[in-house]
Amino acid sequence: MKKRISLLVLTPGQVVKELRIKKGWTQAVLAQITGMAVSNISNIESGRSRLGEERAILLAEALGVRPEFILFPNGFERNDLEPKLRLIRKKLRDLGKAS
Repeated sequence: MKKRISLLVLTPGQVVKELRIKKGWTQAVLAQITGMAVSNISNIESGRSRLGEERAILLAEALGVRPEFILFPNGFERNDLEPKLRLIRKKLRDLGKAS
């Protein structure tokens, strides 16, 4: 019997929330520090709003981490993208043969 491995995949919003909670801050405190609205913080943490580059930079500075830590919480290794990446690599190889 094969053992199943459960992988935890974090969202940027979950990372923001965890870092905020570790600091003992409310969403209102984080909003005040970053100049963002509390509703924006809430929407980011819940995943209702995308975290853009500017917001990631502001939040990262306030939370004491690099923006990449928030934007790419699971690192750059994405096993779920592997089939698409293989297809792109094949197309690139084929283009190289054609030129």
